[in-house]
Amino acid sequence: MPGTLCHVAFGEMVYRKLASNMPLNKIEFMSGNLIPDLSAEDKALSHYRKNASVKGLFIPDMKRVEKELQKDDSIKLGLYSHLYLDERFIERFLIPSFIWYEPTMKIINPQNGLEWYPGPFFKHGGVYYKAFDEINQMLIKDGYVSMETIFNMPEILPNTGMPVYDNRKKKTWKREIEEYIAKTDKYTGNVFDYYELVNFMEKTAIEFANEILKE
Repeated sequence: MPGTLCHVAFGEMVYRKLASNMPLNKIEFMSGNLIPDLSAEDKALSHYRKNASVKGLFIPDMKRVEKELQKDDSIKLGLYSHLYLDERFIERFLIPSFIWYEPTMKIINPQNGLEWYPGPFFKHGGVYYKAFDEINQMLIKDGYVSMETIFNMPEILPNTGMPVYDNRKKKTWKREIEEYIAKTDKYTGNVFDYYELVNFMEKTAIEFANEILKE
């Protein structure tokens, strides 16, 4: 899954494309973009998980999402936006960015030859998550993450009316966001190319907005 501040940046990109064409409450929409990761307790349920095209990875089952998650208000459209980015990030950015070498179970970055075993790569606080700590600072510096939007959002994110999203962790989302923002890791690009990631998110935001406006 992409980092939390990637979801904030993506939400901002999508909002700018949709707001002039449909009624959309920005705070509620941005809240929906955060709820699946920062509020929901059961990630498997909140993300409608199914197996991805690479063994050991999971993506939202978008057929189930389309069937079960009605996009009838700003919050639920935000939830959908979050899951949409998750599915496309994994299948169209994460998986194509690496060589997934099954004989030795290694993940290889073809751009620099760095390689990792899945355990150290995906563990909490490991290589994958530290890569987003680097990228977060770039997203903030380049204005893709609006600190004003984060400041204006409520400490307790609004309920969705769906128990899977409303049975929540005790830690508030703002405390988690503050922890991400406080990290000052310098960008190395050893794992992800920041500029390619931003370009991917911008193209995906256009794709998402076009799909929504056609409905």
